[in-house]
Amino acid sequence: MKAQPVQKTVGGVTFEDRFAHLHEDTPEALEWQWARDRKAQEAAEASPNYRPVYDRLFALTDAGGHTVPRKRGGLWFGHAKEGDDVVLQVSETPRGKGRRLASQKALAEAAGGKLGMMTWFEPSPNGRYVAVAWGMDGDMTGTWSVFESATGRRVLDTPAIAYSGARPGWLPDESGFWLDGRTDQGLHRLRFVPVTEGSAERDEIVLPESLVESKHSGLTLHVSPDGRRGVAVTEPHEHVALVLIDLVSLEAKPFVPQGYHGECDGSWIDGETYVARVNDGAPRGRVVAIPAATSTDRSTWRELVPEGEGFIGWAGVIGNRLYVGDLVDVSLRVRTFDLDGKLIETLPLENPGSSPSMLLERAVRPGEALSFTHSSFTRSPVLFTHDPETGTLERHGEPANRLNDVVAEQRFATSKDGTNIPYFIVYRKNLDTSRPQPALVHGYGGFNISLLPTFPTMFVPFIEAGGIFVQASLRGGAEYGKAWHDAGRLANKQNTFDDLEAVAKTLVAEGVSTHDQMAFMGGSNGGLLAGVAIVQQPSLWRAVVPTVPIFDMLEPLPDNPAIAGISAIFYEDYGNPSVPADAASARLWSPYHNVADGIAYPAVYQVFGEKDLGCMPFHGRKFTARLDEANIGDRPIHLRIWRDTGHGVADPAKAAAWNAEWLAFVMDQLGMRYKEEGQ
Repeated sequence: MKAQPVQKTVGGVTFEDRFAHLHEDTPEALEWQWARDRKAQEAAEASPNYRPVYDRLFALTDAGGHTVPRKRGGLWFGHAKEGDDVVLQVSETPRGKGRRLASQKALAEAAGGKLGMMTWFEPSPNGRYVAVAWGMDGDMTGTWSVFESATGRRVLDTPAIAYSGARPGWLPDESGFWLDGRTDQGLHRLRFVPVTEGSAERDEIVLPESLVESKHSGLTLHVSPDGRRGVAVTEPHEHVALVLIDLVSLEAKPFVPQGYHGECDGSWIDGETYVARVNDGAPRGRVVAIPAATSTDRSTWRELVPEGEGFIGWAGVIGNRLYVGDLVDVSLRVRTFDLDGKLIETLPLENPGSSPSMLLERAVRPGEALSFTHSSFTRSPVLFTHDPETGTLERHGEPANRLNDVVAEQRFATSKDGTNIPYFIVYRKNLDTSRPQPALVHGYGGFNISLLPTFPTMFVPFIEAGGIFVQASLRGGAEYGKAWHDAGRLANKQNTFDDLEAVAKTLVAEGVSTHDQMAFMGGSNGGLLAGVAIVQQPSLWRAVVPTVPIFDMLEPLPDNPAIAGISAIFYEDYGNPSVPADAASARLWSPYHNVADGIAYPAVYQVFGEKDLGCMPFHGRKFTARLDEANIGDRPIHLRIWRDTGHGVADPAKAAAWNAEWLAFVMDQLGMRYKEEGQ
């Protein structure tokens, strides 16, 4: 693809865009895109590693490993696997065979789609109904559908903005729920969705910018037990109880004090008091009881759990207990307290380990028992439930997969500014570590999301083939609280990239691997990180895999009200490119704008979803064309676009193929061969 340079100015920053003609989905751009896609797919599937890696990944499929059942009205609601389908069911027990309420396949087929994906679900307070968010063929907005638990009757459908993380806020009488959306001007609005016949209509609540800035992606309304009040909490990555709403008068006012900087979320104890974990002025976090009537007056907050050695990531009340989850040495600890803040117990969990479900939720959702999954680098997720009345911790079933001959070690690297960066290495016990071995590094470093010890499903074939899997906890995540997040975003974003460089150089210095035996893989924000690794650190990596990435940080998204919530997510960590200071910062590290001529770049395998609203394929087109033009090396540069796909995949077969392609590519580049058992 030939360059057609144009001069642009964004946020006061002027630059040359050599492949601006690939930004839009023109016939020419799409023809070139799909030709590159075919080439990438053919190359991956021709690898001798592809088929055995695919088979192993498909065998590791564990639907439900990252979702947990919820107990409401004495019933358990949750996802379950049925053959090649995933269903939402209601059951008498957490993992029992239940009654099917909804099916991914059935929902999509009824709507004329090929493939459905269910995401969030929210049972009503007494379990009479359950709302489930779903989309089809890569749709990232989708629908909330409500089902009646006793009959399975589909009661209603209402539009969803699933990517924002906003959930329904059910009223205690189950007559309906409040759901977040956007006005045409981009303001947040809470609308009431009546569920039962005769439910009173309610005016929508439009929240002005002075109460909820448009930079926040979504809101979930936490409704008090008496139904009189609601606290609107931001979603999906930072949880801040910004607004207190009188659900009788529909009056909205601030919940946190003016100038509050940090997270504040939890759950109601009663109609007057909201319990929240807060980290403004307490970087490690603490838990307080906040009177609704005086919530903006900090002097009326009552401390329940003080700041300690761990970093509190979530807290909430279920029954008569306060549950607190924090990170200690990058592993999960769960403690229970009474409602006065007296410690009752620390749950006995294996470490290093963490909860995949809590990594996804980062909140204690309403229910009648605490339920969460727990896993480690050598054990896939297992469901645990804790009864707040009896104090009984129960484990349900055995892990679907174990790696009995694998070990995990935590180590540290030192970043440019002297900060210690934790990372884990995972490898076979019989591997000869006296000499360098192939290594695959995985990192994220953004959006207040932590990379913790969980079962490395998509990396298992690499480990089994004799490679060393490396998981790095970089700044921008939440492994060490608010300060860790803040140190890796906005004007500090370069720290994330420096942290990755430090880990790579440490692996080489300590003889774990060599630059010619080392690859990096990252997805979403980690895909951006992979793009930066390509342009800032080309000599450190043999191969780099960005999945669902963004590369053009000055024009990352179209100016479209339909995706205002995604723009809001971007602004959390990257800033707004229309703001001069943010644009100047992003220009320094934006992957597309920092490709340099005359460099031998690593082998690259990019992966996009055709219908991804946040990480659109034009990023891959422009980046690939610019790399083609600048590269003087001979390693392949591939661009793969998955049709009818959004920000990842849920279908087990499709997910196995998605990961098998890039993993086979990496193993080929590192000179590895995966053989199935018995070969």
